[in-house]
Amino acid sequence: TTVDVERSFNFGRDYVSVRRHRLSAVSLTRGMTVAFYSKNGKIPCGLLRKWKLEQSNSKKRANKGVGGSDDIIVC
Repeated sequence: TTVDVERSFNFGRDYVSVRRHRLSAVSLTRGMTVAFYSKNGKIPCGLLRKWKLEQSNSKKRANKGVGGSDDIIVC
């Protein structure tokens, strides 16, 4: 219905703030999807925080050996 369409546009307008107006279409779509599911209780509490911590830890592990003297060289 037109009411559903109006709600979608309002949700998008609320999501795209002054700080987010330069996001790519893909980032905007992904962010709105996560926000929509989170707002409607479809994402369990703490799941996004856990995911973000895992992403951060994997980046740290990947960068840990770069340029350090502790690098192991296998011949």
